[in-house]
Amino acid sequence: MNAITRAALLAVTFLSTSAVQAQELTLEEAIRASIAGSPQGEATAATIDGLNAARDAADTGPAPTIEGTVENIGTAGFDQFQVDATYHQRLERGSKRQARIRLAEGEIGIAQAGALIRRLDLAQDVQELYVEAQAATLNIELAKSRVEIAETLRKEVQRRVDEARDPLFAGTRARTELAEAEVDLELAEHALDAARARLALLSGVDAANAEIVSEGFLDMSSPVGAGSDLSSIDLALFEAKRQRADANYRLQEANGSTDPTVFAGPRYIGTGDVAVVAGVSLPLANRALNRANIERAAAEQRQVEADLAVERYQRRRDLALAVERVEEARHEAEAIRDKVVPGAEQTLKEVRAGYNRGGFTFLDVSTAQTTLHDARIRFVDALTEYHIAKIELDRLTGRFADLVGGY
Repeated sequence: MNAITRAALLAVTFLSTSAVQAQELTLEEAIRASIAGSPQGEATAATIDGLNAARDAADTGPAPTIEGTVENIGTAGFDQFQVDATYHQRLERGSKRQARIRLAEGEIGIAQAGALIRRLDLAQDVQELYVEAQAATLNIELAKSRVEIAETLRKEVQRRVDEARDPLFAGTRARTELAEAEVDLELAEHALDAARARLALLSGVDAANAEIVSEGFLDMSSPVGAGSDLSSIDLALFEAKRQRADANYRLQEANGSTDPTVFAGPRYIGTGDVAVVAGVSLPLANRALNRANIERAAAEQRQVEADLAVERYQRRRDLALAVERVEEARHEAEAIRDKVVPGAEQTLKEVRAGYNRGGFTFLDVSTAQTTLHDARIRFVDALTEYHIAKIELDRLTGRFADLVGGY
């Protein structure tokens, strides 16, 4: 077991022992809390309510009208005047109501798909901050390990200085390196506090008093190449736009049919007679306008199809690049973990043993110590890059689609 693995296990042990005092905060819990505390839900609900009302309005027919007229009032007297009261009703043709309903439902689908995308984007933001907190937790353990090594080396150097085997400046330098290690530990603790504060701002959870679950941070075994596919939620937005465009095209086609208006009512004549008036009116079609509207709706359909093709192409390319970045970061992290860190650890061990026998100088020990720490930091950086690449991949594949489901 190499040093970096032991340091990571120390982090896990630290989390386990402190879990009695602080509740663990998993990534899924942080995402749920962030979505629950976000005002996006209320805004989306209000939007959907308005669109549902628009759908109900689309499901209504033309309102009837009542007209009254008075005629034949002249100088010859009032015995020939006529009073008409008629009831008018426009009759819709061409399935206009069904087309309006489909168009309104298309707007609802677009709003719902957009809300899901915003939730996935929010989950991505939470995941980024969570990974930042995980990396900060591991950096603290590495900083603690560096302090322990520096403290042990300081004692060894001080013993040699006391024995007049090393000059005084060696002890001063050892104490300075210990102070640097302690400062780095303090900065690492501040970095973790800041990461927790940012996570708390986004999730609404008191992350300062919650332990970040870091056990899975060292796991790079999950396959990412095979089976990775695009998020259906992102493509569902374009599917909703396509349905709306289709509904609009059907509505413009239906509008090509003119709607007759029928009317009927009584006629009162000044002589006391009563008659019935009835009739029908049919507006003339504006074929040029209707043809232009249909062509515009057809162009909208083609545009949506083209946008979907572009989006699918772009996201598939982004998906392939994300998979490649994940694999590249995994390869780098595994190589540093398995080859670089063990070599640096063995080098420090051998140099310290030779130093105690008088075969090396303090500068050799200091260089070996710095090399080991840099290798561990490089591993954590590569591991963090792996998880950042995984965040993008998770977003493209909709990993948390079920978690953020519903508008």
